[in-house]
Amino acid sequence: MTINELAMQIVSEMQKMGYADYTAWNAYRDCYVPIIRFHERRGKPEIDSDLIEEYTQIVEGKIERKEISAEYYARVKLGIKRLIEFHDTGRIESFYHPKGTRFVLSDYYEKILTKFLSHDEYTANTRGDVIWVTRKYFAWLMDKGYADLQNVGATEIQKFMHHCFSHMRSNGVHNVKLYMKKLYRYLKKSGDSENDYEALLSFRISRESKMFPAASHEEILSVLNVIDRRMPKGKRDYAIILLGAVTGLRAIDIVRLKLSDIDWKNGEIKIIQAKTGKSLALPLTKDVGEAIRDYILHGRQQIKNDTVFLRMRAPASALNDSVSIGDMYDDYCKKAGIYRNAFDGKGFHSLRRSVGKNMVTSGVPVTTVAQILGHDNIDSTKKYISLDSRHLKECALDFTGIEEVRSE
Repeated sequence: MTINELAMQIVSEMQKMGYADYTAWNAYRDCYVPIIRFHERRGKPEIDSDLIEEYTQIVEGKIERKEISAEYYARVKLGIKRLIEFHDTGRIESFYHPKGTRFVLSDYYEKILTKFLSHDEYTANTRGDVIWVTRKYFAWLMDKGYADLQNVGATEIQKFMHHCFSHMRSNGVHNVKLYMKKLYRYLKKSGDSENDYEALLSFRISRESKMFPAASHEEILSVLNVIDRRMPKGKRDYAIILLGAVTGLRAIDIVRLKLSDIDWKNGEIKIIQAKTGKSLALPLTKDVGEAIRDYILHGRQQIKNDTVFLRMRAPASALNDSVSIGDMYDDYCKKAGIYRNAFDGKGFHSLRRSVGKNMVTSGVPVTTVAQILGHDNIDSTKKYISLDSRHLKECALDFTGIEEVRSE
């Protein structure tokens, strides 16, 4: 088979193993497409060990010259390893199974899990967490001798949550509690439980919270200035980054933005947020409107697709997910000389934090900031106050009049 067919089979195997579709296809795009094209340019459609070795050396040269990130280098190296492994053995043992799949369930619990998942729609990330929590809980019940849910009640739920507290961090336990509530709402509705245990699962968990930095005005300008707006891709990317920097829209909401969401007459953008499911209306500022208009008229392919931002490669379609925007932003950061470290919080989401910080430092009430950013919980907005170092210094107390008293 050709190297492209081999890569497509790997994608198929990843999906069978439980990987989300976007994860499998991102691996294909980032790891395998460059290798496939490298083979095609040499006129060899089938995998060639000499070309693989040559391609590996090219990638290693790029990491030495700091042309690519260490994270991307690791992904490519792992992709090459898996490609060779699957070609030679027909297996992909180096793939990690997604979290939760190690919890093997009985047919009884598998059927409940399947029905529970089909009961509601979840995003790819949320679906993975729901599966993991449900499998973890059902596997724990099986280990305790519960072949079904007939004799499972409040005591068992409490013991399971205590078990989670014994080996998980508070943020993880919070997520377990959240999806356990969803599970028992469904179980009561389906008749598999007499109680939804809403009150039992409504206890408060103090979660650890880390506030990442906001993109500075200088960094945003540097990124925007390196974009070649003469080309269709540059027009698209400039409009996306400017939209994020001015409105604070999440990447996933920009990916899903429709032409019909833009009210040109009244100068508004109206969306249903992917994260909260709630409506949000934002002003369409002149600079953002001009950038989007320029892209639509002079850069966007005219196809029957209501999504605003399209892929540049054929066939033209909507962007895959928010990861594609994050990767695009990272590329421009490198061109602008802004180098990043792993988990430094300086990705595309830092534009949203910049909007929140700027509003707080300008004296905009926290409640108004929460409305503009579409926060479900005002506590999420209060974090931006911690980024306002100038006003925090003004609030700080000095020690004038508080002299040290020494005991004799």
